[in-house]
Amino acid sequence: MTTSPLRSLQAICLLSALALAFSSCVKDSCKQFYTYTLFKPVYMSYPDLRSAVKTTAAADLQDVGKIYYKAPYIFVNEVNKGIHVIDNTDPSSPQNVAFISIPGNLDLAVKDNVLYADSYIDLVAIDISDPLHAKEIWRDQGVFSQRTYNGWSADPTKGIVTDWIQTDTTIEQSCSNPTPWLYFDNYYGVASVSTSGGGGTTTTVNPGIGIAGSLSRFAIASDHLYCLDVSQMNLYDVTNATLPASQGNVFAGWGVETLFPYGDKLFAGTNTGVSIFDNSNPSSPSLLSTLSHITGCDPVVVQGNYAYYTIHSGNFCGQSFNELGIIDVSNPSSPYTLKTFSMTNPYGLGIDGNLLFICDDVSGLKMYDATDPSSLILKQDYSAGTTRDVIAYSGWLLLVSVEGIYQFNYSASGLTPLSFIPVSKQ
Repeated sequence: MTTSPLRSLQAICLLSALALAFSSCVKDSCKQFYTYTLFKPVYMSYPDLRSAVKTTAAADLQDVGKIYYKAPYIFVNEVNKGIHVIDNTDPSSPQNVAFISIPGNLDLAVKDNVLYADSYIDLVAIDISDPLHAKEIWRDQGVFSQRTYNGWSADPTKGIVTDWIQTDTTIEQSCSNPTPWLYFDNYYGVASVSTSGGGGTTTTVNPGIGIAGSLSRFAIASDHLYCLDVSQMNLYDVTNATLPASQGNVFAGWGVETLFPYGDKLFAGTNTGVSIFDNSNPSSPSLLSTLSHITGCDPVVVQGNYAYYTIHSGNFCGQSFNELGIIDVSNPSSPYTLKTFSMTNPYGLGIDGNLLFICDDVSGLKMYDATDPSSLILKQDYSAGTTRDVIAYSGWLLLVSVEGIYQFNYSASGLTPLSFIPVSKQ
């Protein structure tokens, strides 16, 4: 019996269809599921950002950042939220009197009755002649870089990112296909942002400006305000404190984190070393030298012919060293490391005359006799929680720890506690 060509063609088509259907069923029976942890940015509009500075009632300290002293007030940064105002007329009984709301604030400096602060990408000047009724008087928009997270950033046309919401998304994929690379609109990876910096105290202070802690990225010297931003230093002439005049910026080095003015020099701590700038022309600092050390994050302070820096582990710099380093800067064009000392996990530091203070994390506040910088003598080890930053000036010391704000009197014989303001448990 013969089969017609039409019937043979129909049979072939049917078999092909069945094979394709069977193949599809086999493929569909094998599925893989990929779960992605994503972070969605939360935006604040630019108009909202630029109308948000205001003074409110005093608030509890919760996430303490930078500290600054301008008699009779202590200014304490609440990370990304604003600045606490503490009346320190009586150091044994400080009074938390007001809070200045400044979204995105991390750094601050004060000259006369004007407080300078970052507000995400903007720099603002705030009249604090009456700190209980502080008000914005000037703003430079877009002077700082958008904050990024592990190389990722959000859409700047939508505003400023104030938070990131974590979500988990599961994607189904056939076994025969490779692991999917997916793009989710407005979703980005995120890592922690660094808020380290530099500063400290010296034996003389310009009465018109305040004293920064060792975590400050802002500094005032010779009627100029210097603000670090990623790899550059933004400059402002603040001869007229209420109306800063931009002087442009200079390259400060990759990984620059800290800034400490001393004499006619600026000392910048980076995550690879310490850079020294000639600031004899305050509107145009010029690099004199850089002394590299083991990669690490550090603040730096200076007294006389010596600069002191710390390196601590457990940060994004990716190293495991914990040390105090001392640099001979008698020739600022050719500095060299004099000596290093092992520490537990040091953060901020300050120096006043021959007394050196180190915040050594959970090991407390260490006070050294630094008469001979190459042979430090430990005078006292004071337990004050998880210590972070310090201001030491003329026998008075301000210490910030994770647990709160301490004040002391000090002399060569040791520390005398004055007061404590606790951090509220969130």
